[in-house]
Amino acid sequence: MITFSTVVGMVIEILVSGMTLGQSAQARLTAIPANLLTARLYGIFRDWVFQLMRALKGGQVKEGIADIMAFILFQVPLYATILAISGANVHQIATACGAVTILSVFMGRPYGIFLDFSRWLFRIKRQSN
Repeated sequence: MITFSTVVGMVIEILVSGMTLGQSAQARLTAIPANLLTARLYGIFRDWVFQLMRALKGGQVKEGIADIMAFILFQVPLYATILAISGANVHQIATACGAVTILSVFMGRPYGIFLDFSRWLFRIKRQSN
């Protein structure tokens, strides 16, 4: 997530929301510990969304929708907080979060597949609630 969010985040922050390079760099630096601290929580949250939606019994489309929902509901508020800490104004935060929400439709499932692969690779089981 760190590598992915650095590239995508800087493009959105600078080109879409009008943040300065310094503000974007600060946001990316702030995001590193935030991503490290929230990675496990995101996995647990994603498992909960999958269970709530019964996504594992609904095929690839339902899993894709669950991944997109989990990504948006977890990552966008975290991103808004990182931007606020980094000195972005309300307009910049709203613009960047709007862009990330739209892009999350395309980012949520690939990131979910990556998480599933990582879990398989390290033999980590899903959380059951």
